Amino acid sequence: MISYLTRHTTCNTTSPYCCAQLMDHVVSESNKIYAGTEYENTFTIFHDGLTAWWAPDGQAYLKTLGFEDRQLRCVTANVDSRYYANKVVGDSPEICRSLDAHGFSDLEEAAKYNCALSSVYDHGDPRRFGMGTVPEVTSTQLRCWEVAPTSERIVEDIMAFPRVLETIIAAKGAVVLDLFLRTGRRARQSLRGGGVLKHKPSTRQRASTQKEKPRHPDNDEAFKILMGQRSPDSAHAEEG
Repeated sequence: MISYLTRHTTCNTTSPYCCAQLMDHVVSESNKIYAGTEYENTFTIFHDGLTAWWAPDGQAYLKTLGFEDRQLRCVTANVDSRYYANKVVGDSPEICRSLDAHGFSDLEEAAKYNCALSSVYDHGDPRRFGMGTVPEVTSTQLRCWEVAPTSERIVEDIMAFPRVLETIIAAKGAVVLDLFLRTGRRARQSLRGGGVLKHKPSTRQRASTQKEKPRHPDNDEAFKILMGQRSPDSAHAEEG
């Protein structure tokens, strides 16, 4: 069994040891998940090609946690490669589910959407979302992180992991050329005639199942105003 955690903590320093906090989190949370199961002492953890994770100091720290040999990585391929020996190969979104594949894109879209919605609020209104200054960007990202990516989107992406692995295994670990494993921007290009869609369209690709982008609660009033359910003047009057 492979443990791939999302919404994990991030590092706050450029030190070679900055991955210690991340590794502690992955190992401790994975131990909790598999405690009492048949995989308690055999499950494998996974991370993408994050430089700090695969740096010698990072791997040395992971060894102190007992997981140097319990992580998904190449052991027979790329043995002569300076960059990929005993590591994962590159940073492919297909195998990095949940965040790299679609989650960060969802967060970016949510930020744009919520900024647009809140434009009906007066300047200075604490409910506004903005991207004009560093503090505004930080606030917008943190608040939108509360609603995007949604739990449903995370589950949808992770459930595609077995299909991706089966495809890579069938190719004996080699590069899978021209195979559609994405459902984001490249998929939309394919649907517009830019390529061949080799799998049934996912939920997000079908217009009949498209849903409204995640909206932060601070924008509920803005949404009503834009939909004509409330007038800006009445909303401001109530606040006053």
